[in-house]
Amino acid sequence: MLKAMNCTEVEQFVKGQVKPKRFLHCISVAETAVYLNSRFNVGLERDDCYKCGLLHDLARNWESGDLLLYTKEHQIALEKEEVYHPFLLHAPVGASLVKSMGYEQYETAIRWHTLGSKDMGRLGLVIYLADYLEPRRAFLTDSQRVSYNKMESLELICLNVLKQMKHHFKDNALSFATSTKTLYDYLKDGGTF
Repeated sequence: MLKAMNCTEVEQFVKGQVKPKRFLHCISVAETAVYLNSRFNVGLERDDCYKCGLLHDLARNWESGDLLLYTKEHQIALEKEEVYHPFLLHAPVGASLVKSMGYEQYETAIRWHTLGSKDMGRLGLVIYLADYLEPRRAFLTDSQRVSYNKMESLELICLNVLKQMKHHFKDNALSFATSTKTLYDYLKDGGTF
């Protein structure tokens, strides 16, 4: 159990688990999560935002076969989209890993950081958006990030991110995962975290 680690120790742990480029992404997500928590007065503990951001991609560099085997051995319930696209399995596997490390309070946030869910909670919303908005992501321009930051709530940002994704998916003949569509509908109907 590694629950007693401070932020620096969690950084060192994650650095030993992922590739260097992925580690920089994890640091950036952690910093963005702290920023979003503060900017929108979410009320979460700073260290929880930072540690969860660091740990969110803990299993991202695993091979697809290893991820699938882990989910079977640990009887993890999966979305059909995760089965069809095994790289998405790093989310449920990562959630299981952090729970076994004593960070069960991060389990739901990490579980849904790829697909999103109306059940992901406030920390989940922060991590979901931090993963999308962090400055190292090349698919967003600085002006898009500024535009998102000017919005009045994380829910509004998330709804607009999902609208952008929906448009992109439509252009590429893709569709939302079930949990993503449920999140979209929840936010469109005024749902909050």
